[in-house]
Amino acid sequence: MILWAAGGTSRVARVCPSSHKDSTLTASSPRGGAFRAGIVGLAAILSGIGSYVLLIVVSKNTTQLEYSEFAVFWSLTVTIGLGFYYPIEQETAREVSGRPASSTGGMARFVLSGAGLVTVLTSLLALLLLTPAGLDYIGLPGLAIALIASFAAYAVQFPLRGLLSGSQRTSSYSGVIAVEGLLRVVLPVGLVLLGFHDPVAFALVVAVAAIVAVLPALLQRDRSWLVHAPVSASVFASRAGRLIVAAFSIQLLLNSGTLLAKAVAEGTDSALAGQILACLSIARIPVFAYQVLQILYLPRLSADWKSGDIAAARRTLTVAVGAAVVVGLLVVGGMAVLGQWVTGLLFGADLVLSLPGVVLVSAGVALFIVALVVSDGALATGGHTLVVRSWAVAVVCAAPAVLFVDDVLLRATAPLIVGATVALVQLLAGLLRRFRTHTPA
Repeated sequence: MILWAAGGTSRVARVCPSSHKDSTLTASSPRGGAFRAGIVGLAAILSGIGSYVLLIVVSKNTTQLEYSEFAVFWSLTVTIGLGFYYPIEQETAREVSGRPASSTGGMARFVLSGAGLVTVLTSLLALLLLTPAGLDYIGLPGLAIALIASFAAYAVQFPLRGLLSGSQRTSSYSGVIAVEGLLRVVLPVGLVLLGFHDPVAFALVVAVAAIVAVLPALLQRDRSWLVHAPVSASVFASRAGRLIVAAFSIQLLLNSGTLLAKAVAEGTDSALAGQILACLSIARIPVFAYQVLQILYLPRLSADWKSGDIAAARRTLTVAVGAAVVVGLLVVGGMAVLGQWVTGLLFGADLVLSLPGVVLVSAGVALFIVALVVSDGALATGGHTLVVRSWAVAVVCAAPAVLFVDDVLLRATAPLIVGATVALVQLLAGLLRRFRTHTPA
């Protein structure tokens, strides 16, 4: 099962069965599964809190323009981190799941090398931000350096998390996520207390927190989770590549508002990127909550599907999609009524988006939530190709909104609305077709 991380607030990994157990509850025990899911869920909540605290601290201690520049850095970090490195974690966990430790080893070196190659490629692209055109976009050269530093840190953290997850080191895996979240609280607050208000210093917190968080796992006496035989490079690359296409498309759509706002805004609209990030951070809180709840929803749907109980699978999916629609409506209504007030309270009056902007951002998030639930449902029923194709096509269909719309606010917010709608239609059609033609195993 693949559980997609939907934003920069948290990351929930699948906990794979393995020969190793790091708790007294067995892998096959329902209590054990619930216990491990609870541990990972709590860590994810702490990670989410850490991300929100970091964003709020930065907003309170930088200028409006500086926060918009930081918003670009943050959105790029999230898009690349969850779009490129998280799939490497997922495929690593899948490959080592259930496999005993090997005396020859090599898997850790293999996945770290692969992530290192990704870092070289993404860092070369990030260096373009140091050109005159790039600096016009990101603002501060230090933010481009901090971006590359975050890529390097992710190249270590995500593969190691995949090894921990696949080896069923649930406590250690959750510890990495929790420590990273804690550091995203402690470090920015410490910087403020020491008198630092530089957005670059806050940006470097991301890389420092990511790399320091893995040290406790690496310093453990028992490091047998690192010792696995390598797999076929071509097979791994093929599978991880498919995941990257879908994950990157999802993250690109979700973060498109901030990234596009900085690119198209001028003059009085120069703060739009920061305003959209602040609004988006509040509107997508339900996405963060879903990342925890999907631990309960997806295994049930998958079990119903594999057992051939199509009626039960259809009920599970219908309830999940119906709940997502209700949540989406509440997001739009709640943001329209309270969004500006909450944004001003948490991020400051300078970062409050206009009411039409709030409605557009929240509408995009609402559609995204429903599409995400259907997407995960397709994954749970084995529709991996459907998911990859749907999100990739969604990005392509969202492009005209950027190219042919003149209004700055619409250019920044329409791609998420269009992309999520296109993905949702494809996913629903494909999933309904799968339900009609499914033959029990």
